[in-house]
Amino acid sequence: MHTPWGFGMLLGVLLLTACAQQARWDESLPLEQRLAQLGWRQGDAVKSVWRGDIDGWQYLDKRHMVLGTGPGRSYLVEFAYPCRNLSFSSTIGYSTTVGALTTLDRIVSIDSTGTPAYCLIDGIYRLERVPRVEAGET
Repeated sequence: MHTPWGFGMLLGVLLLTACAQQARWDESLPLEQRLAQLGWRQGDAVKSVWRGDIDGWQYLDKRHMVLGTGPGRSYLVEFAYPCRNLSFSSTIGYSTTVGALTTLDRIVSIDSTGTPAYCLIDGIYRLERVPRVEAGET
């Protein structure tokens, strides 16, 4: 039996429903400030993220999200172009051909009507824990 390429890629889709804490803040703030408010600092680039490390997600802006917001490792995902419906998506997944999330894979953002948007990953960075900075602090 022949499996279409697109279907084979989507077999690796992991759906994470509303694990995200959809914090609302001023997206015009620099990314560094928004990460600090969450208790994170951007670390080194990584080549891949093992699927076991992806246990949640958090929207940052149309170009960035945090994956793995549980007690383990967390990562900053940077998109190659704005992912327009991510801010109001309740379900995400990813498509991969290697079993781990890598650059040039896609995050699949599914809106309330079930329509998917495919967001190309441009970079993945390890996040380091730092003391939280309250809004308004510098």
